[in-house]
Parts: sequence; structure tokens; C-alpha cells
Amino acid sequence: MAEETVNASSAPVEKSRNDSDKRGCKAFRNLKNWQIDQYRIAVDENKWYMSERSGRYVDWEEAEEDFLHNGYYGCAPLWRKQYCADRCDHFPDCELGKSFCKDEERPAS
Repeated sequence: MAEETVNASSAPVEKSRNDSDKRGCKAFRNLKNWQIDQYRIAVDENKWYMSERSGRYVDWEEAEEDFLHNGYYGCAPLWRKQYCADRCDHFPDCELGKSFCKDEERPAS
């Protein structure tokens, strides 16, 4: 079921009550926001390490470019697995989350 909300232009916008992506993640919005936070933290850390190694100031854009070329693609699946296993309230009933965490048991609460 969908509900209508009004955006800044006063045009009706359909908003889904089920906050999920097409593959069935029930916490997709929270996952997405958490992954964005993890990405920003990782780029900030990379910025610091690059500055230390080079002995000069490294701006965020340069650190981001380096991170995208040298580290990001290994992080994304790990972040998804970490979110599903450790943070998602839907994990016990989520086949999608369990598929990301096949080798890992969820810690007891």
C-alpha cells in the first residue's frame, strides 16, 4: 500500500510504506545511509594516511579518487555483510541478508 506525501513543489509524490529495494531489503534506506557514512569515514581515513605518507595536505577529492581506485570495491561487500549481520533488525527473517552472511553467524544479542 502506498501513501501520498507532498513535496516542496506541492505535487503529490507516492511514497512506499515498505522501505525496501527490489530484491527485498526491508532496511534499504537505513543500509544506504549507513554505507554512505562508512564511505565518508573511509575517505577521511584515506585522506589522513595519504597526507602522512606524502608529507603534504591532501584534499578530500584527491583522497576520494585514490580510495575509489584502490580500496572501495573491496569495502562495499564487507560493509553490506557487516550491516546485515550486526545492525539490521530484520536479519533473523531476511533471506537476502543471510545470503550476504553465509560464512558468519550473527552474534547473540
